[in-house]
Amino acid sequence: MENDTPRLNKYLVLCGLGSRRSVEIFILNGDIRVNGKTVKDLSTRIHPDNDTVTFNGQILKPLEKYEYLMLNKPRGYITSRSDEMNRPIVMNLLPERYEQEGVVPVGRLDRNTEGLLILTNDGQLTYRLTHPRFKVEKTYLVTLDSPLLDEHKRRIEKGINLYGKKTEPAVINYTQNAKNMFSMTITEGRKRHIRLSFKIFGYKVISLKRIHYGPLSLGRLPSGSYRTLKPAEVKRLKKLFTNS
Repeated sequence: MENDTPRLNKYLVLCGLGSRRSVEIFILNGDIRVNGKTVKDLSTRIHPDNDTVTFNGQILKPLEKYEYLMLNKPRGYITSRSDEMNRPIVMNLLPERYEQEGVVPVGRLDRNTEGLLILTNDGQLTYRLTHPRFKVEKTYLVTLDSPLLDEHKRRIEKGINLYGKKTEPAVINYTQNAKNMFSMTITEGRKRHIRLSFKIFGYKVISLKRIHYGPLSLGRLPSGSYRTLKPAEVKRLKKLFTNS
């Protein structure tokens, strides 16, 4: 019976409005109406055949098809569906139909960070890929303005204080003989996480590129290009949470 009458927050996720955390904000802000009335109770149950649910006047229906994309984000693009300063956004790099189907970026990459960005209208997968408790690994190529000292490397790998909380352990592997170029793997995504981690020790990040997200690899996808994920790739992503 509960599957036929999902809670409002779960129903919104099924409609592709976003992750469970983000849709709950919409509910609490009074952006959701059920049969014309504003509803702020997260536990409200929806009868899909009888209830009309709207977000800012738009009727929401459960998605019939999920889309899963990989984009090689170029520098200079904002990871957002819109930008009040009219700067380039990642959605500009996709056909318009994807936005109409509710496809959104999974997490964020800073404006000057490039590389692998997942986009989907699968709200449940978005929630799990971005929630800190699932600790999905993400690997970046980092170039600093000067060689990384061994002591600083050990401290960053062990965890440092950032935004008043210690970071999760990281792994740094040198990719060339020069110690200012290396890969870094983290399992969280605090705002400007990598750049600030090195800034604390006096380094400046010259370039930053994400090359892996969980089991996905950027490969040779050209900058600014996108592709749909293969069924096997989607399966591997979801398998990360099989026992969660």
